[in-house]
Amino acid sequence: MAEVRLIVGNVEILVMHDAESALPLEMTFPHVTPEAWAPYKERYPEAFNGPDNIRAHFECYLIRSQGQTILVDTGIGTAASNPGTIEGLLGGSVEGNLVSELKSAGIQPNDIDMVFLTHLHPGHVGWNLGAGGANPIATFSNARYVAHRADWDAFSSPKDEEIFGFTYWEETVAPLERLGVLDLLDGEKALTSEVTAINTPGHTPGSMSLSISSLGQNALILGDVFHNPAQVTETEWIFSFDSDPDQAVQTRGRMVDQAEAGNTPMAICHSTGFGRVVRTEGRRYWQAL
Repeated sequence: MAEVRLIVGNVEILVMHDAESALPLEMTFPHVTPEAWAPYKERYPEAFNGPDNIRAHFECYLIRSQGQTILVDTGIGTAASNPGTIEGLLGGSVEGNLVSELKSAGIQPNDIDMVFLTHLHPGHVGWNLGAGGANPIATFSNARYVAHRADWDAFSSPKDEEIFGFTYWEETVAPLERLGVLDLLDGEKALTSEVTAINTPGHTPGSMSLSISSLGQNALILGDVFHNPAQVTETEWIFSFDSDPDQAVQTRGRMVDQAEAGNTPMAICHSTGFGRVVRTEGRRYWQAL
């Protein structure tokens, strides 16, 4: 079973499992042959759902650092909170569990001080807002919502429907600005002295990750830099929703280098738990903790 809690010095990180779904390999990695997948299906059986699908987790993370409670991403949401995505991307087959997961960990929505959005794709913003019809409210009523300005510019309505074929922006993201709870970043920023937002673009123009450092220990939360553990080895494999594939490949390679050099635990949002980069027979692999 994947480890769902990581202690990094004085920082605690918990995995919050919102949902999971089977996504076709031919849709998500159209340039990768079935033969190329074979060794990774054997090495990472938990990352696949049958022979033709990846098992895509929609994971969020709860960080406690220096008195701050930070939620990383808000998952896929529900048919009430994110109707366009639930129907348009997943065919209405998935309902998120983030709020109940938080409550199981003893956290109420109003306990969250900050919602850090690694990027503004529809599978990461689903619980941003509570169902409120014409007058939505922030699910995490005491939190500042933090995102990168480049993603705000890239996906804001009506661009969302042009890019994805369904709408989600007005239901999940745009009202944050009107509610006065949104902070847009242009670059690296310390969220606490132990948790720093870093730029990891390529999947989206404004994709960000988190670097955690406390008492000489380190960890990374890498958003959608990776979509499957196989990409730790095959950094040049392109995910179909990467907005700038060349930049995504460069970012993936850079973060694998960094994680290997520091033996640094890392989390990737569409796989569960934490892992490290290990080297076997000259090749680098993901190894779950």
